Amino acid sequence: MRPGERSKFYCQPDKCMGYAKLSKTLRDIQKKKANKEAVVRQSCCGSQSTGYHDLDKLTGVSLIFEIDLISVEQPGQYNKKIWTMSEDEKYALVVELREKGNNHFKAKNMDKAEINYAKAIGTLEQLGMREQPQSEPWNKIEDMKIPLLLNYSQVMLVKKEYTTAIMHLNTVLKRDPENVKGLYRRATAHSGCWNIEQAERDWTELARVDPSQSNLALKRMSELRAAVKEKELEEKARLKGMF
Repeated sequence: MRPGERSKFYCQPDKCMGYAKLSKTLRDIQKKKANKEAVVRQSCCGSQSTGYHDLDKLTGVSLIFEIDLISVEQPGQYNKKIWTMSEDEKYALVVELREKGNNHFKAKNMDKAEINYAKAIGTLEQLGMREQPQSEPWNKIEDMKIPLLLNYSQVMLVKKEYTTAIMHLNTVLKRDPENVKGLYRRATAHSGCWNIEQAERDWTELARVDPSQSNLALKRMSELRAAVKEKELEEKARLKGMF
């Protein structure tokens, strides 16, 4: 190919079976703040649905990828793209991105922390595409995603993007239902969304899983009920003032 030319690649279903899942993950991670009220898209256990109708149509079918060659760079003139890296390089990149994300979080730079955690999660998704689901390597990758998803969700909590936080914490708790950090953060996110029943359910589960958190869970539920009552009184006063 030369710069400005376009190539088409015809891929059999078994060669692009992870495309829909990867696209779903990237879409979910890159949701903008303006879309935070969107319905959380979660696949049920055993379901092949991605939660996106257009992506569901791309599962189990042949795909054609069109690639435009924009420019040519010589070795050493560019930062290596993830898809060109070896498996070892990708694992090393995940560690590097997580550390950068942690440092940005400590510095209270949430936007940069979000970017680095998202890239790390995306890199693990690429690694997982090469493995057979439920195999030992696949499970290893899924386990590696847990702390990154927890860190990413914490950033979303700080940014008050509760719906996005819930979406990723659902993934964590689907794999590890008794994850204490996951339960605590999802309960916090549901509280922020005024999802009262879901929040209380998570606070109760947190206290069951980790009894040392019982007092904290009771305190948070009490605070939530008080906040709900105050909100209802404010709403009544506002409506009363309209007539």
